[in-house]
Amino acid sequence: MKSFKIFLFLAILGILAFPSCDIIDDPIVPFTGGYNSELYGEPPVFPLATTTGKNVLVEDFTAHQCGNCPAAAVIADGLADANPSRVFPMAIHAGNLAFTNEQYPMDWTNEDSNTYFYQLEFQANPLGRINRLGGNGNFFSPSEWSSKVASELNAETPLQLQIETFWFPGAGDGQLNIHVNGQFSEGFEGECRLAILFLESGIIGDQLDYSSDPEHIEDYEFNHMLRGSVTGAEGLVVIDNAEAGEYFQADYTFNWNSEWVFENSSILLVVDDEVGEVVNCLGHHLGE
Repeated sequence: MKSFKIFLFLAILGILAFPSCDIIDDPIVPFTGGYNSELYGEPPVFPLATTTGKNVLVEDFTAHQCGNCPAAAVIADGLADANPSRVFPMAIHAGNLAFTNEQYPMDWTNEDSNTYFYQLEFQANPLGRINRLGGNGNFFSPSEWSSKVASELNAETPLQLQIETFWFPGAGDGQLNIHVNGQFSEGFEGECRLAILFLESGIIGDQLDYSSDPEHIEDYEFNHMLRGSVTGAEGLVVIDNAEAGEYFQADYTFNWNSEWVFENSSILLVVDDEVGEVVNCLGHHLGE
């Protein structure tokens, strides 16, 4: 009954208001949704989750003037290739080595990437977080990523995530309806926050690579790059003290950013707890 009330509350708010997708400054306000049900009808009803297991978020803190960063990206890509649909890399461009100049003119940073970078207890590139083990400030060197990922793939989680998206290219620069469902197989104490993030691959630009000759690569391909979000980097509270069998559903209509290539973009769902550790995550490619 509690879950039904949450869903009904979100649906009513979606009818009454169609807010813009500005990043919300306060990360702990209740999740109120932003789905245009008047235009698109009732959101979908999700089936009982059938997947099990904990997925793994690999956050690769990188920058275009970081000569050791391409090697770290190779490690992140390899972990994803070895564990399809279970391991999801995210390249977070931030820090002093992400500054622009004549040789490296493109600014790949954004408010969300800066938020994540300054959560770290020590800011440097390349470093990584694996499911934010140890909290938001903790980090691991690239040489540690493989063992941490293997451990997390064998870990348990009470939460399973599902997502459906519907693309409407004719509405301005396009509108994307995003429907997220989370189901708890066991009780969970404390708040859970949901972050809905956008990643883009196939981006070509300048990159320093110490293993390359010449070291300055003008046509380097950036993948899994964090471009922005619906909810803000720190996410919004979707549930508090979940009971076994309880669920949440979040529905959004997002006005597409014309600077992003839709076919090369994906959504990354991240649900974390009160200390920042990832409860579960899920990636969804939009071009499929």
